[in-house]
Amino acid sequence: MVVAAALAAGAGCSRPTDTSPYPGACSTLTPTVWVPASNSTGVPTDTTVRVTFDDYPDPDSVGSNTLLLTTGFFWVPGIYGVDLLNKTAILRPWRALSPNLSYTLHLAPALHSLSGCPAPDTTREFRTGDGPSGASPPAVPAFADIQKIFDTRCGSGGCHLDASAAGDGCLATPAAGLSLCASQSWEALVGVTSQQESDLLRVTPGDSGRSYLLRKLIPAPPDPCPPSSASASPRAPPSTPTSSRPSPPGSTAARCSSGAALSGSST
Repeated sequence: MVVAAALAAGAGCSRPTDTSPYPGACSTLTPTVWVPASNSTGVPTDTTVRVTFDDYPDPDSVGSNTLLLTTGFFWVPGIYGVDLLNKTAILRPWRALSPNLSYTLHLAPALHSLSGCPAPDTTREFRTGDGPSGASPPAVPAFADIQKIFDTRCGSGGCHLDASAAGDGCLATPAAGLSLCASQSWEALVGVTSQQESDLLRVTPGDSGRSYLLRKLIPAPPDPCPPSSASASPRAPPSTPTSSRPSPPGSTAARCSSGAALSGSST
């Protein structure tokens, strides 16, 4: 057992323990796409800064101390978020950037993945153009569109709803107390604490990255352990889902991130 553990650690793997993050080798959370691109010019002044990684960035580690936009000596404040589905950290400046001005984006190692692995300490520069792009924000799907997903994906197992039952398929005792039938799904999901991960809500209004529903659905990153190490596991927090779970439709993440979840409307 000791030899197997040593071999697993040497292969970039670690084993679950009571310590969090788990001990073991940790690969750098590597940026794969920068928006705006490095050294780009003519960037619209209404741009949203995005950094896409090769693993899921931890929303609790994304902020002004880890993803900082500056121009000269001035810091650009904004709203931070994470698109877990696309493994992307997001910064939306509070107001339009100044035209024809150079900016620097600073990435710090304190920004880390859900597995606890740090990003590199690096910077990227870009220069704005004459004005905004004028592009419209993406449309937010209605909750009724999400309910259709529940009906088709969750309706046959009899766990959270029964699409074949009379009425809207509500169950008297749904699994984990989570009912996904049309008349109860909103109240069962939005603002309700997860039974499996008590520090997360099932759906956090306006923040898909901190919504347990999305974390439950996203696939786990590729397993770095060699196939022969059946008992080894990649470095991961307790809430990391299994790789067998399918990726959810983009509308699920969009709905979690939308401000519409605050209104209490089902349309």
